Amino acid sequence: MKSRGLLFWKILLGFWLTFLLMSQLMWLGFTLYGKHREPPENQAVRRIVNLQMASAVSVLQRGGMEALNEMMVDWPGNDRRFFSVQVMENPPQEEPRAHLNSTLQADAFPKEVIEWVTGADGRQYQLRYDVQGLRNDSSMGHPPAHFLNVPVPFLIVAGVGGLLFSLYLAWNLARPMRQLRQGFERVSSGDLSVRLFPTMRRRHDELSVVAQDFDAMVERLSVLVSAREALLHDISHELRSPLARLQLATGLARQTPHSVGESLDRIDEEARRLDKMIGELLTLSRAEHQNLTEEQYFDLLGLLDVVANDARFEAQATGVEILLQADEDTDYTVRGDARLIRSALENVVRNALRFSQYGQQVKIALNREEKWLNVRVSDRGPGVEADKLSSIFDPFVRVNSPLSGKGYGLGLSIVRKVVLAHHGEVKAVNGREGGLELTIRLPHWVA
Repeated sequence: MKSRGLLFWKILLGFWLTFLLMSQLMWLGFTLYGKHREPPENQAVRRIVNLQMASAVSVLQRGGMEALNEMMVDWPGNDRRFFSVQVMENPPQEEPRAHLNSTLQADAFPKEVIEWVTGADGRQYQLRYDVQGLRNDSSMGHPPAHFLNVPVPFLIVAGVGGLLFSLYLAWNLARPMRQLRQGFERVSSGDLSVRLFPTMRRRHDELSVVAQDFDAMVERLSVLVSAREALLHDISHELRSPLARLQLATGLARQTPHSVGESLDRIDEEARRLDKMIGELLTLSRAEHQNLTEEQYFDLLGLLDVVANDARFEAQATGVEILLQADEDTDYTVRGDARLIRSALENVVRNALRFSQYGQQVKIALNREEKWLNVRVSDRGPGVEADKLSSIFDPFVRVNSPLSGKGYGLGLSIVRKVVLAHHGEVKAVNGREGGLELTIRLPHWVA
């Protein structure tokens, strides 16, 4: 309520300041524009006096006093008050006359206009018009009372209009702001089901766009929280199995002393698995949250060559051939973290090597396409079911295959996090001739 009241008074004060400023500017403009022009009220007086005097002279000369009286019956009562006719027995030799010329200003107006007329009956008449009385008459409309060059009626109308306008605008702004504040309060308390756009979609203005962005933010937060919860659940589940085997191995060592050696070997193996999983989790977290060094540049082809040589050494036991195809004359400079990129490439190549059988090939192709560098790794393994291609980059998702080995399903998740951290793209498709084809796109740095 307090914030809404402050908003109302701010809008009202802004309205009044704008109104007064515009009125003063308009008054100044009209003053400068009409500096050498006759005021409208003077023009009205001039027209009335000249018209009535000309009509009276013409009627008196042609029809006499009787015709003039008939004409004056149709005049408004206020006009008749300032016009008088007098019969002159001894008219002056020179007829004094005062005229209202169109070029006279307010201070040049005569107090009265006098005409000497010879009527139709041959008598001399003096026609007199009290110009000063007409100008001072209230019926001509004295300038209304004003404040700061603004008439009081205008101030009253502006005051009422300003109050209504300020009330409406304050309500129109405070209501969606209050909805946004309530939405943020619900989000801060942990309620991620709140949505504002359905209640504000009819506004069709910037506030409805803000509500739409708010809903997108909450939706993203909900996805992240759900992913974190799922990740914690998966980590707990994955840790439970090796820990259970460790407990079993220690129990067997205590119960059967002659099998201590085998139990220690099992404990070492489970410890290595735990160390591997924790290392992959740390790599995943670092790929997601680490700030990349923007000024680190490296050659992607050279990095791929190192990864391919390591894979060839590992592939000797399985008889898989590792092929690297790239144009050595092309520039493949990338900006980012070389360690993370190497980790992602090793995960992809080792994943392809794991699903390859004896005598098969793993092809690594590197090419440049406009502003992108494409790394395509393909194998001839069993591939992945089409409905599971979109989920193989999620943590702890493993392909149901006898060739999958004993991994924890974190490799491709690390790949995706690293590539996204470098503003790249990654996708996986089944090859036309079988196997899985995974493509990594990284921005090409140009000096």
